[in-house]
Amino acid sequence: MDCYKLKFTAPFHVDSRGNNFYDESEVFIHSDTLSAAIVSTWALLEPNAATERAASPPFLLSSAFPYFRRTYFLPRPLGSTAPALSDENLRSYKRLKKIQWLASELWPAVAADGWQIKLDDVDVVQSTLALPKGTCPQTEKLWAQEGRPRLATDRANGAPLEGQLFNFERVHFDTEAGLYFLAHFGDDNDRKGFEGALSLLGDSGIGADRSNGNGFFHWQKADDFPELPATDTGLVTALSLINPAPEDFSDTWLEGSSYNITSRGGWIAHHGLRRLRLRMFTEGSQFRRSLAGQVVEVTPTNFPEGRTSPYPIYRDGRGFFIGTGSVS
Repeated sequence: MDCYKLKFTAPFHVDSRGNNFYDESEVFIHSDTLSAAIVSTWALLEPNAATERAASPPFLLSSAFPYFRRTYFLPRPLGSTAPALSDENLRSYKRLKKIQWLASELWPAVAADGWQIKLDDVDVVQSTLALPKGTCPQTEKLWAQEGRPRLATDRANGAPLEGQLFNFERVHFDTEAGLYFLAHFGDDNDRKGFEGALSLLGDSGIGADRSNGNGFFHWQKADDFPELPATDTGLVTALSLINPAPEDFSDTWLEGSSYNITSRGGWIAHHGLRRLRLRMFTEGSQFRRSLAGQVVEVTPTNFPEGRTSPYPIYRDGRGFFIGTGSVS
């Protein structure tokens, strides 16, 4: 397993809903967005293999999560988000519920034992990030969100739409913070090709509004990512979005699971056409066994008259899992 750290040299905007709601940006990058960005950038370097690589990417990625210096944050396991609190602790429920990310030092205890987070045991940054007590970074924010007014344009021809203003949000990371993701590869050739595409992606930008200088980053390999439990025993936790494959289904496949489901949409770059929407399990979902997931074609079918999709469009819903150290 390889760990890649992205240090952003410009703010970015990632729209997870795909409905033109530019007033809000995610602060992390989902695995399907990251996979699609790599595949489309790799196609510029090796166009002859683009369609085959899009349908079956030679890598498996987690989503890209926050880090600060040598602290890596993981999504809070969903099995820990419904705490049983005593009456005197009910006041802390709202603060506990807001915690979305756990430092890797905290994560195993929460994931393995269903340990309910206690505010007295942790430092909390930006209401959403929890670290061991006494390790809080000397900064108020790892990232900041900034909104700017924009004038809407017609996706078909790029013409401005008079009077249609909207707010465009961008995410700025602290100089010592950014996002990281984990990756599996079949062989070293796949890794080298992937890293070449990642370098070009960093120079081209990820997310929306790249032509205005958004989404640029540098990357580096991280050799200090902590060892996490294997997936061979007990519950497993998803670090990616997942669209289950037919072989994942069984009569009891969701028994004892904790999960959320999200709907993923979006636009085909440069063509003004919407992808088909797809429902997926979210990061932090927990299951009794790993799900393989699948890559799904989401090429739109209801084209305007005289228009077609320029190429097949895919969404990567393969599962990236880590263990929890618990016993079934």
